[in-house]
Amino acid sequence: MIFKAQPQFSKSLLVLPESGMGYQIIDAKRYDKSTTDRFIVYNSELIVEYDNYFNNYKRQIMLEGYTKMFNSSNILNLEFPVLINRSSLSSIRIFSESNMNTKGRSNDKRGAIENNPVYVKSSENFVRLSAYQDDKRIDYIRKRIIDGTFTTTNEDYLNCKMYNDDPIDRYALPNEESIKWVFYINPKSIDRYRPGVVQAANNHNGGGIEALFDNGTSDNTYIERKPY
Repeated sequence: MIFKAQPQFSKSLLVLPESGMGYQIIDAKRYDKSTTDRFIVYNSELIVEYDNYFNNYKRQIMLEGYTKMFNSSNILNLEFPVLINRSSLSSIRIFSESNMNTKGRSNDKRGAIENNPVYVKSSENFVRLSAYQDDKRIDYIRKRIIDGTFTTTNEDYLNCKMYNDDPIDRYALPNEESIKWVFYINPKSIDRYRPGVVQAANNHNGGGIEALFDNGTSDNTYIERKPY
């Protein structure tokens, strides 16, 4: 089923890293059960049970829209969330290497989580693609992205647009909602990120570039939000 998180639980999720751009895979215990269940949480507030009916829930959100589903869903009381590596949802790539290359995607086998952090170069800019206007991983007061947030490079985003590629498949997102917003991030040279390539997951091919900012970015590095 589809639920919304209690505000306090949503805050606890924002302390944890993302599993990928815009979502978290968690195991958590319901207050009325002693066992844990698996969920995918969008934007740290819309909770979707990851069970045999997950694809049905995903279609329902796509058809009815995130806001409507969030407003009409019941609150689910969860505790003790544990982040799950997205490799647990990995899948075989459908695209051949040649098809990946024609979309400007990479076949590298290492995701960001597998690489060591590097310092941002002065020429590097990043963007965060989102279906949500109020992206919870953006600190709008300090104008930064918070710890454990995924982005892609501005270069890869422009390639996605140039090749008229599907960002949901390119970045292997678990939801099917259209990307509506682009958040521009210009980190400072003291900021570090893990570079990598999105691996096949969530029945999508991946192949886009990803960047994981374990410690977020410095203040005043979030520049603006524009329509996708």
